[in-house]
Formats: sequence, structure tokens, C-alpha cells
Amino acid sequence: MKTPVENFLNSIYAVTIPMLLLILAFSIKLSALFYTVFEIPVLELKLAASILLAVAVSLTLLSVSVNAKLFETDAFPIVFAICSGVMLLFVFKVISVDVLHWSEYVKRGFLSAFLATVEYVYSKLFVKKYQEHKFNESHPLADERLNKARESLKKSVLDLNQTKQDLERYKAELKCPKCQKQHDTFSRRKNCNHKILELTAH
Repeated sequence: MKTPVENFLNSIYAVTIPMLLLILAFSIKLSALFYTVFEIPVLELKLAASILLAVAVSLTLLSVSVNAKLFETDAFPIVFAICSGVMLLFVFKVISVDVLHWSEYVKRGFLSAFLATVEYVYSKLFVKKYQEHKFNESHPLADERLNKARESLKKSVLDLNQTKQDLERYKAELKCPKCQKQHDTFSRRKNCNHKILELTAH
């Protein structure tokens, strides 16, 4: 029997919480990038536009992840990770006019790749877990029926093996112990030809 901790870790909630945090971080990174490229004179409007557009994009990505099966493709986690990785390269100033020491490029490049990988894993896990959750909701008795079918199949296999053993034993009993001839009935085995030959010889 699973513990409450195991049930939680295998539930949709354990995946949803990190996914929402990743979407939030994605929004912040995207807002920062939008803020650097928007040419809006009023800083307040520039900040508001950056945040609103970043949130809109993030919510779109979240909606796409929830409805990934409608697109009949598993490309969302890959696209999400690539976009996030490229943004991290800009945020960490790996792609910049400023020249850094090579160790900084290695460190920031590694962090970008590492975080992009984590985001890919969690986004893919979220998509799969959400689809599993919706399936279980629409088929509440699916697991129970599957378990019953497995038990029934297991019982059928055992019965078949028992029948096979009985058949082998029955065939062995139909074999003449003296001449080893195989008969199809007990009466024929009882009146085996070797007995007739013995009587004829006498």
C-alpha cells in the first residue's frame, strides 16, 4: 500500500506546482527581454506592456500544454525548453556585446542548458501527467476493470496449464507400459496387439 507521500508524488499536484513556478519564471524572463526591446517612451507603459505580453504568452503556453493532445504532437516540451534556453542565454548575458571571461561563458551556458533541460523534463511530465489525470477522471473504473481482466487472464492461464497437465497424464495412461504403443482409448490399450502376439506365439 502506498504512503501519503508516495500518493502525492505520483499525483497531478506534484507536477502542477513546479510547472506553475516554471511558467512564472518564464514570464519574468520574458518580461525582462520585452522591456529591453520595447521602444515605448513612457517607462510605466513599457513595463506594463512587457509584463502583460509575457503573462499572455505564458498563459498561452500553459493552455497549450494542457490541451497538447489536440495538436497531435509532443513538440510542446521541446519548443518550451528551447525558447526558455535561448531566453536564459540573453538573461545571463551569454549573448551580449560585452566580452566576458571564458569561465563565465561556461558557467552561464551550463546554467542555461541545465535549466532548459529541467524545464523540458517538467513540461513533458506535466503534459503526460495531465493527460493521465483526465483519462482517469473519464474512466474511473478503468484500473479496476484492468485488474479484474488481469486476474481473469491469470486464472485462465492456470486452468489451461492444469488442463494441459491432465491431458499429458491421460496420454501417458493410454500408452502400453510393455510395448510403449500409444492408444486412443483405454479399451484398446487393454487389448494391445502385443498381447495377441504373445497368445499367438504360445
